[in-house]
Amino acid sequence: MRSRFTAYAMRNGDYLLQTWDAPGRPETIDFSKETGEWISLDIISTKKGTEKDSKGIIEFKAYFTQDGEAQVMNEISRFIKKQGHWFYLDGKVKSVGSSDGPMNQGLNAQCTCGSGKKFKRCCGKN
Repeated sequence: MRSRFTAYAMRNGDYLLQTWDAPGRPETIDFSKETGEWISLDIISTKKGTEKDSKGIIEFKAYFTQDGEAQVMNEISRFIKKQGHWFYLDGKVKSVGSSDGPMNQGLNAQCTCGSGKKFKRCCGKN
């Protein structure tokens, strides 16, 4: 999951396609109209998905900015392991919207990216 988040953040469509299970995989991923910037990922819960398992479910929150506004997406994703490698099956987005976190509370609030720094010294820098 973390590697796929990083691939989204870096707009690495090839990696995303390689780690997507073939039956549900799109033909291409087009980032040309992408304007969001992915900031951080929080894993909320996992079900199975260990080395011994062949399936796993992950609930996560992905934090991003869109047009200067802090946003968060909450999703539950399913994965399957084939020949020792994990592949994304599908996901159900629970919610997407403005982050109610510290970014909306001013420049002196703790940054939502998880750095531990104040927003103005981290993601709020110009």
